[in-house]
Amino acid sequence: MKYILLLITLLFSTLLKSQDKNLIKARTTLQNKQWARAQSVAESVVEDDKTAVEFWYIKASAEYEMSQMDKYRGGKVNYFKECGKSAVKARTKDVNGTYYEPYAKWMKAITQQNNKEAMAAFAQNSYAKAIQLYKNSYLLTGDTIAYGMLGLSYTKDRQERDGLKILKTVANWNFGAWSAQTCPGTFMREPFEILSNYYLGKGFFDSALSYTEMGLQVYSSNIILKNNIRTLINKDLSTAAKQGYNTAYLEVINRALNYFPADTTYLLTQNNYYLSKLGTLTRSKPWDEAGNMLWQFYLMKKEAVVKGVVNSADVFLIKDSTAFLYQCLDYFLRRNQPGSIAFHFKKWYAAQKGIAKVDEPIMESLLKSPPNTISRKLISILFADAREDYPKNKNISQYRLNFFNTWTAKPVKAAETYLQLEMCEALVSDFPKDKILPATLMKLLFQCTDSAVKDENMYSAWRYLNRLEALSPEAVAYDKLYKRVAERDFVVRYSKTRIVYQTKNGVKRAATGWDGSSNLCKAGSLPDSTLYKVIDRINYFRQNAGVKQPMALSMDKVKKCQEAAVMFAPLGIFSREPKPETHQCYTRNAAEAAANAQAILEPNPAQCVTIFMDDRKSDELINRRSILNPGSQYAGFGSAENNSIFWLLDLAPTADSAWYKTHFVAWPNRYCPKMLFMDKWTFSMDASLQGAEVKVFDETNTEVPTIVFYQPAGALNHPVLSFRPASELGDKKPGTCWQVKITLKNKKTYQYSVTVI
Repeated sequence: MKYILLLITLLFSTLLKSQDKNLIKARTTLQNKQWARAQSVAESVVEDDKTAVEFWYIKASAEYEMSQMDKYRGGKVNYFKECGKSAVKARTKDVNGTYYEPYAKWMKAITQQNNKEAMAAFAQNSYAKAIQLYKNSYLLTGDTIAYGMLGLSYTKDRQERDGLKILKTVANWNFGAWSAQTCPGTFMREPFEILSNYYLGKGFFDSALSYTEMGLQVYSSNIILKNNIRTLINKDLSTAAKQGYNTAYLEVINRALNYFPADTTYLLTQNNYYLSKLGTLTRSKPWDEAGNMLWQFYLMKKEAVVKGVVNSADVFLIKDSTAFLYQCLDYFLRRNQPGSIAFHFKKWYAAQKGIAKVDEPIMESLLKSPPNTISRKLISILFADAREDYPKNKNISQYRLNFFNTWTAKPVKAAETYLQLEMCEALVSDFPKDKILPATLMKLLFQCTDSAVKDENMYSAWRYLNRLEALSPEAVAYDKLYKRVAERDFVVRYSKTRIVYQTKNGVKRAATGWDGSSNLCKAGSLPDSTLYKVIDRINYFRQNAGVKQPMALSMDKVKKCQEAAVMFAPLGIFSREPKPETHQCYTRNAAEAAANAQAILEPNPAQCVTIFMDDRKSDELINRRSILNPGSQYAGFGSAENNSIFWLLDLAPTADSAWYKTHFVAWPNRYCPKMLFMDKWTFSMDASLQGAEVKVFDETNTEVPTIVFYQPAGALNHPVLSFRPASELGDKKPGTCWQVKITLKNKKTYQYSVTVI
């Protein structure tokens, strides 16, 4: 054993002595620029001992020099490639850089040329070659950019897994260096862009957000990252909006403005958030909360202005607090929100006058003689607000009466008539013994109804007309006005709601603007223009028949009915219980609509409304009664190529239940166009109609033979009498008038006229 150890020691000693000699030879030949001999000596040593670090340096240096010489180019050995391998061996084995300095110039030259060739390979889409070259560059220098380019090369070479792993590391290095404000020259934008795009495309939104936000910290103006953060923010904004205007929604808006401080959409969205909150809070009057919200809104806008944000579309970008408050006041004035107007006026007035707040004495003083600089609309609102806040203050009530009398003494614009009407109604309550105010109220209701008719605002016209009738149910003075409303309503909400038919490729279709396809089971949607035409036509019949409350569109019902119309279109056969096995375009929404709605083989929804009102095939008149049911508040409908679905029946109790105990709903009623006189006439109210007597008289006061049917209320609000006057009604020329007399079993009598217009 001792002999063997001695032998090994002697051999190792001999080897060291041999390496020392070779090292001297290699160094000398390298210094003497004998590149081939230096390379040969170094190569012979590392073949036997791969740990001989300095020989790797010498080998790499010699090979580099040989790669630059013409006589070694184009031969069997690629000396630049070999020098790269040797240099990598030297650097990886010389962990502490002990031997590096004497060979630094060669190592730097090798790295520089390696980078050039790597860049050229990358530019020429030779990604496999670029991968190897960038590997060498990174191993030679530990350079972040080289490592990043290696990741890019892997990604371009479709080695996504390896590429993304490297790019994640580089992105984190870059962000860390940016955070520490070190090595700015090593930053790369591509890792952030690629990772952001990759995760966004895969739908991994949390990861996409992380790398996008990291990248924007380093490259705040990067277009790709900016576009991606906008996409992510818009997604978050849409999600948050479904939960309403809450703190999560505001956080997304503020995050958006952090990246896009002057963006019109985000600025206006921020405004909408605060203004909506203020509108809600100032209606219910939690003043402290509203004040805090207003102050927060102002600070957000002031901060943006201080930072230099400029956007002419955002009128709330104001630094001066008083001017900001005035802008808020103007906003709510334009939207006619009385509670919000009063709140913001008091805030603005206090700021302008330099006082803590507007209290009762200040408000009384202000309203005693309102300044001419304040609009009458604002004064009206301030009077109403003051009466609510200070109900025991008799002076304010008297000041309002004085103001009203002065105001109504002279002619005013139509817009002010509506304001006068509101004030007059309040004054009638405050001064019940005043004999002039009731007559003034009637006069103003006449004027407001007339103005609404001129503006073709039929919903308002009927609202005022109903109030007029409620004030004086026996009055006949407004019969001409009633006729005017009915005549104009026929034009506005019936004639103008017509949907024409068009023939395309020999097929006749209703021009509804529907963008779906039953062949593709694509529900699509009807444009707003069509939706509102149809709901207007429904409300034409309702309000002319005597129903006070118009129906509104339920977009949820519209969606479900549209899906049902598409579901039924291929078969053209309706079922209350469709199934996926029987209906190719089955959906749960469609099935719900099928169970509750009425189907009709008619693709024109406006025409459907008239067909439903006629309801000639039904003894129960369920379609007409659904339209005229006072409790029905929301309607929905949908139309496809060959059918329409209407969800009309709404079993909610009527809000005006007392009204229908003394007032009836009838068709035809009072003033009816000739074309809408249907064979079946109906009369309904909240009373016992069974056994009632119905008589119809012509212009000569001759009774017309009439057949009467009674239908109980069932699921609807009220029972109905259906009656069919005989054909002696004649041609129904305009101006022709009939009298209808309904006598209930309790002997109560209801009489009304029906005139052709």
